[in-house]
Parts: sequence; structure tokens; C-alpha cells
Amino acid sequence: MEPIFSDQEIAALIREHKVLPNNRRNKFRKRMNRGSNEYLLNVTGEEGNKFRVIVRMSVSDELNFSVVLGIKVPPPKKFFRLRRYNGSNHEHINPIENEMVTGFHIHTATEWCQVNSVREEDYAEPTERYADVNGALKCLFADANFEDPNALQDTLFEEG
Repeated sequence: MEPIFSDQEIAALIREHKVLPNNRRNKFRKRMNRGSNEYLLNVTGEEGNKFRVIVRMSVSDELNFSVVLGIKVPPPKKFFRLRRYNGSNHEHINPIENEMVTGFHIHTATEWCQVNSVREEDYAEPTERYADVNGALKCLFADANFEDPNALQDTLFEEG
């Protein structure tokens, strides 16, 4: 399978400068999705790329969440997940090394995963940088070059 993005292109997209909208709490669209609350926020990067931040939180387990940064791509894929910050409610097995990752973990898209027909962001590394959904979102904002003077000072989601 031909990759959509090389590892270098993935890194450049993550580094692309992104500005969060004013009053972003009111900009996240909320919807229910199979036992989870899901919040969506569209952001345009400085190079004109259309990014989306997705936050999914289980209504019954506060450690079951994902904070995703994706980018719109042409069909048939439509949405490419660049990074995913997961809660600690499950174990993950990396397909490359066949190693188990436990606890909070961060997924990153790789060329290898795309070529080998697994989810593009199936590679994950454990982290101790966050302990809840708000911390995961703050890590995403910091890691993916989002600009917002309040991004690391407030709580976005009261549920988590």
C-alpha cells in the first residue's frame, strides 16, 4: 500500500503552526457517539491545511478517552490521524516490535504503519505527561504547535 504521508511530511504537519479560535469552548461541537461524548474542533494551519481535533470520552470510565489530531485528505480516506493521546484503560500492542504498551500512551502516524495496512497511527509510546483528558489535550496543544496563551492554564472539559 502506498503511504499518504512520509514520516517527514507527518512531522512537518505536526509542527505546522495552528491557532486555536477565541472562545474555543464554544467552538467544540459536541455529539454522542456509542457511549462516549465526542467533541470536534476544526482548525486551519498556517500552511492552509485543515486539521481537526477530536476528543472522545467514555461516559462510564474517565480513563477511557482519546484526544486525536487529524488532517483532512482526499477521498477515499478523508481523515488521517497524525497523533492520538489515549487514556490508561487498555493495553496496546505495537505492530512493529510486537511489544505491549500499558498505561497512558501517545500514538503517532508512521509511514511503516501505512505501508503495512494497519491504522496509520498504530505505533504508540507510553507517557507519564498526563493523567486525564484535559492533560492529554494540553499535551496535544503543546506537541502539535498550537498557539493559545490560555491553552495550558485552563480546563477545557469539566467531565475529565
